[in-house]
Amino acid sequence: MKFKLILALILSLSGTVVLGQEIRYSDLATAKKGEYTSYLGSDGAVYKIGDRLKIGIPSSNKTFAFISEGDGILLPISNLTADASGTEAEIKRIWIVGNKRSGYSVSFRTKGMSGLSNYTIQFENALSTGEVKGFGMTSDDALTELKKAKDKLDLGLISQEKYDELKTELSKYIK
Repeated sequence: MKFKLILALILSLSGTVVLGQEIRYSDLATAKKGEYTSYLGSDGAVYKIGDRLKIGIPSSNKTFAFISEGDGILLPISNLTADASGTEAEIKRIWIVGNKRSGYSVSFRTKGMSGLSNYTIQFENALSTGEVKGFGMTSDDALTELKKAKDKLDLGLISQEKYDELKTELSKYIK
């Protein structure tokens, strides 16, 4: 009993493990290192443990620059190869890495759908290069949707109120 109490006290004072919280892209500059259960990304979407990510296309020559495979213990760490394009990976862990000088970033540890491979994803870099397909909309996607809505408004298929509602929602994605 005393051991459990001491262990709980040490963990609560250490401040290095943050679990059960959401971290936001906008809060990364002041984030605490540790683990989180969800992440609100720069694309406006929320990513949670258990969600499945779709692997996109490599940003460099036949390998992914921001997704690595292996754990460094049983399997050597190497860049994921192009063979993984189009597959899915389940988020198992979300954590903050970095320091004040170089800045903080979010990494995801995932389990590949085959169950044999684990990936480490530098999420925002992978998202911006298309190595991972996000849940949110890209700027181009949002602009396309807004143009379609404008066409529908001009044709009288939707009301001005509906168009204004869509415009407000889509504007947050357009850069």
